[in-house]
Amino acid sequence: MESVNLANTAFLLINSLSIVLALVMLLQLLWQDSRSPANLAFAFFSVMSMAWSGGAMISRSLAFVGGPESLTALGIRVLEIGFTGACSGLYLFTLALTGGQGRRFDRVATISVAALILYQVLLSFSNSTPGFTVRPDGMLLYTFSTPATVLYFSFGAAAALLAWGRRHKIRGGWLLIGILGYMMGISLELISPELRTRALSINICAFSLLVISYAQLRAQIIEPLSGRAAQLQAVRDVGLAITSRLRLGEVLSAVAGQAAGILGVSGAAIFLYQNEVLELAVVHNMPDKFLGHRLNLGEGLAGQVAQTRQSARIEDYHRDWTGTPDMPYAQESFGAVIAAPLIFADEVMGVLMVIEGVSGRRFDKDDVRLLDLLSPQAAVAITNSRLFERQRALTEELETAKNQLEAVLTSTENPVMALDHTMRIIFANPAADALFEDGRASGKMFRDIAPFDPLMQVLQDARIGAPFELVIDTKTYLCHLGGLRRLMGFVAVLNDITHLKEIDRQKTQMIQLTSHNLKNPLFAAMSSFELIQEDGEAIFTEQMRRDMSHLWMALQRMERIIHNILNLERVQTGSLDYEECALDQIIVESLHDFRAQAEREGISLHLEMPEDMPLVHGNRHYLNQVFANLIENAVKFTPRGGQITVSASHVPEGVVIKVQDTGVGIPPNALSRVFERFFRARQPGAENISGSGLGLSLVKAVIDAHAGRIWVESESGVGTTFFIALPVQQSVGRGAGSATS
Repeated sequence: MESVNLANTAFLLINSLSIVLALVMLLQLLWQDSRSPANLAFAFFSVMSMAWSGGAMISRSLAFVGGPESLTALGIRVLEIGFTGACSGLYLFTLALTGGQGRRFDRVATISVAALILYQVLLSFSNSTPGFTVRPDGMLLYTFSTPATVLYFSFGAAAALLAWGRRHKIRGGWLLIGILGYMMGISLELISPELRTRALSINICAFSLLVISYAQLRAQIIEPLSGRAAQLQAVRDVGLAITSRLRLGEVLSAVAGQAAGILGVSGAAIFLYQNEVLELAVVHNMPDKFLGHRLNLGEGLAGQVAQTRQSARIEDYHRDWTGTPDMPYAQESFGAVIAAPLIFADEVMGVLMVIEGVSGRRFDKDDVRLLDLLSPQAAVAITNSRLFERQRALTEELETAKNQLEAVLTSTENPVMALDHTMRIIFANPAADALFEDGRASGKMFRDIAPFDPLMQVLQDARIGAPFELVIDTKTYLCHLGGLRRLMGFVAVLNDITHLKEIDRQKTQMIQLTSHNLKNPLFAAMSSFELIQEDGEAIFTEQMRRDMSHLWMALQRMERIIHNILNLERVQTGSLDYEECALDQIIVESLHDFRAQAEREGISLHLEMPEDMPLVHGNRHYLNQVFANLIENAVKFTPRGGQITVSASHVPEGVVIKVQDTGVGIPPNALSRVFERFFRARQPGAENISGSGLGLSLVKAVIDAHAGRIWVESESGVGTTFFIALPVQQSVGRGAGSATS
């Protein structure tokens, strides 16, 4: 008898020690994560187990010492409440540990357990007493009613079956052993009164509770802490493996594979965010036929993660996810899922998902943290890969463009050279190499083939885009220089115009010869015409006089054309005499010559000129012809009631003269050609106005010969303004050089 009591006492001490140790570990778990459903369920389960153990200890002790029956009954009532809560708590804990059956089912189960515990508590305040007896040797015998036995066994069996059926979702084998051991203790408590009397079942349950507590502590605290360094090293190795790849496809495959490997999951997938949608770019251990599947922001778990920029975890995709599926068949094949956004420089690059199958394990917060450590490295790797892809595409485009440019430059007959800022040749095509005796242009100075004087002045003109002529050996080239901004140099393109220059020379010779040969016969014809007109004045009819007038006007027009051609050639050859000229007098005389004609046409002439106009160095005759031509054109192209204004101003560089009219204007497409020889623009309202097209070309040649500049602004139907800028001081020899530039 004494041995039995000693054994019971030892069992009770072991039970108390186990309960205390379990309580300590429970407090550590709650300190680590007090919001975890599994930890909360485990806390309830542990407290109820402690109530069961405490009630058993109190009632057994009172029975052994012969204490009052009322206190023994109270201990039995606490035992029943604790046992009820322990059985139901074991089921709730297993339910939370394995993922449960759904939130609604979890709520119903929790409410049912709470109602059952409340019933037991209320029952303790009733007049009914629990069934128990105390044997003469002080051993306590207590019984459970048949419905209670069935209920308790159902909770325990359900917990054991749930744990075994979902053992793959339980992290660590000791948890499964502890749950099954606790179920065995419950079964012994219900089946064998003798074992119940000897407290074997309650000690088995206490030891199982201790195993469960340790397993939970190990899974949630010890293993994460001991494996943190290993996880960081694994993440580092994963990052190195990812970033060592450059092509986007390889990077994405590496990210998905390494993510699946480091978390030990069944599969992984990556959605890339581009063109305002998420597109499935790569999968790991999943069917490739899903590639290209698209989601909008907010659609699917991936879309929500990309929109909120926060990681998300789902315990059971089929049960818990009610939105748009992330992939076809996801509802049927996905179990636990974690999705993490891939963010770089505050820009969402995509979403990384790790996926377990329906029968796979559950994820916890440590898994989410681990994926969050990996996702920034993956985002950087994807960004680098995209930059590499763009760089490679640009390199290929540049290489293609380079090859095409080299092919064009090699095949072209025009010399092409690239020059640095010192005018040294840094590139030349074969046509340019042929300009040098040794057949190589690179490294030589541009002045070696440009023996023109003054070199620097011509180069200065070329830098602003003006083409210039270049004579090399016996050939004449028209050189165009374009700027190379990054290299601070130029591109020189030489067009061979030797043949064109020869044609122009021959044309000039022909025009000069023709004009000189026509001048004498025309003079003789006009002299004879004047004699005939004088002798026949008495006998001519009115019709004959009109015909004679038309013939005389035609001869005068022919004379003007020949005169303009000869003047133009004389100006362009530079054979002009220069003197100090009073520009204000020349302008006044030109206006006076056309004032009568303007009055007949109903056009008003105005002059705006300061009194202190400076002298210019030029040819008085040809300057007079310049203003005469401009004023005559203004009179011809200005309708009745219009106005012509001639104004002059003195500027630091010289003088500027404007001839402005309110005529029909010049079409925009003809403005660039008004100074060409024999060119006449088609202007509405000027169809019946005659002209040779040489007047403005002569005006430009004279201004160029005086080192000046002329330009025009016009608007159809509004009027035209010619601007002339002349220097105040200029040497005589400048005209010849400018006339041909």
